[in-house]
Amino acid sequence: MVQWHVTAELSSQGDLHLEGALMEGSPVDLLIAAVAACFVKSCQIVQGARTETPSRVVANVIATKADNSPNRVEQVRIAWSMPDLEKYHAAKIARDAKRICTVTNSMSCEFEVVAS
Repeated sequence: MVQWHVTAELSSQGDLHLEGALMEGSPVDLLIAAVAACFVKSCQIVQGARTETPSRVVANVIATKADNSPNRVEQVRIAWSMPDLEKYHAAKIARDAKRICTVTNSMSCEFEVVAS
């Protein structure tokens, strides 16, 4: 099973840090890094729309390649955390962030979004 792993961390000040498979530099690595970055940014966009103070957001993204043709990403798992927020409130932000995330909305694979 082929998988790609990327972690994105967005500080409450908006500083983005990526690590993981991105360092390999393949097109799929970049795609999964885009998923991670877009998701954490979308979380802060949701907070801004609600006139809330941005919080730290971390997303660990694992993408799994399909076993059969055509070659494609079959599933993406986004395990997120917002350690400065109450879990229930953070879950609502994550749900709405997934809805507005341009990158995930552009992909036609299965997504799993879970609290880590």
